[in-house]
Amino acid sequence: MTRHDQENLAVFEEKAQELVSMTFALCEKRLAEDTQAPLPPQEALAAAALSVQASVNTFLAVTTIPDERQG
Repeated sequence: MTRHDQENLAVFEEKAQELVSMTFALCEKRLAEDTQAPLPPQEALAAAALSVQASVNTFLAVTTIPDERQG
């Protein structure tokens, strides 16, 4: 991975973490609006926020795997 690629990946990681933070903030806001037990859409929203986080983390982990063809 070139230095330029590493810099781009660092920028991407920063923006991806912002996305995850915004996702959780929106989810928390929606859940806090209702004091009763969460309804299925609210539960789905929470699950989706966790999925976004897991997807971003997986994507970032995969990008660090070296390309064996470049050996």
